[in-house]
Amino acid sequence: MPYTIRYSTRAYIEYEEILEYISARFGIAKAAEVDLYFETIIDLIAVNPHLFPQSTKNKDLRRCVISPQTTLYYRFSGDYIELVSFRGSKMNPKTLGL
Repeated sequence: MPYTIRYSTRAYIEYEEILEYISARFGIAKAAEVDLYFETIIDLIAVNPHLFPQSTKNKDLRRCVISPQTTLYYRFSGDYIELVSFRGSKMNPKTLGL
C-alpha cells in the first residue's frame, strides 16, 4: 500500500515554478510530459520510500535525481512521505537551508 505524499510549501512552490518555466520555454505539452514523469517518480517513492539514497549532507533526507537538471529531496516519517524540495542542479547548495 502506498504511503501518503505531502508537499512542503517550498516543494509545492518549486514544483509549480519548474512547470511554469518549462511551459513558457518549451510549451504546455512538454510541461504536461514533465509533470507526468515527476508524478511517476513520486508514485514510486510512495510505494518504496527507501528506493533512493540518503542525502550525504542531511541523513534525515533522501535524494532522488529526477533529471540532470532537478533533484528531489524528501523525508519519510514512517507514516507519510514529505516532499521537501525540488532543487535545480545548478542552484547553490548553500541556499537549501535544510
